[in-house]
Amino acid sequence: MYICLPSISLSEEDTLFLISRILKGWTEIPLSSTAGYDKEELKFYDGFLGTLIRRTEASIKEWPQYAEDDFIKSWKYQGPLYRVLHASPHNDRRYRDGFRMELPSVEYHRMITHWTNDFTFNGLLYKLSPKEKCIILEAHTGNHIAFDVNRFRDTFGFQERYTEKEREIIFPMYKECITEYRMTIEEFAEMKKRS
Repeated sequence: MYICLPSISLSEEDTLFLISRILKGWTEIPLSSTAGYDKEELKFYDGFLGTLIRRTEASIKEWPQYAEDDFIKSWKYQGPLYRVLHASPHNDRRYRDGFRMELPSVEYHRMITHWTNDFTFNGLLYKLSPKEKCIILEAHTGNHIAFDVNRFRDTFGFQERYTEKEREIIFPMYKECITEYRMTIEEFAEMKKRS
């Protein structure tokens, strides 16, 4: 097994256990109803999973044969990605309820975040409205790599029944890879089916 982490020596068993536990926490992060991600939590996950992705990517560029390592093939993903940012409440005393719903600004912080490879977002519709206007991000990894959570879990037997239908991919917020759309999920899915 090839893993490229800074000055950490782990057995194969320890490595798989550590990644599986961190993925469990990552995929269960509830999105805040008022502020989106907690930046400090995001820094922790980016410190581990983001470092794994970026260092592996750099190693493959230097030594292309590493792309054939079974461990890397168990999670490496390259291709299209999709993400939804929905409106969230913002305090505003001018409104009777004391808040207004507003779409967030997109923050290209280059840290990892949640993506899916399903442009219909079917596995996420239990927590998203397909008819509400939202920000949809479409990305392509290009020369970068991403982490396919389900492929890793399937390969090593760490299935997670609550999130497996979400088809989660972990990828950094690289502005140069991303196109923004402001529309409903239904409109986006129809647009993609026509193209």
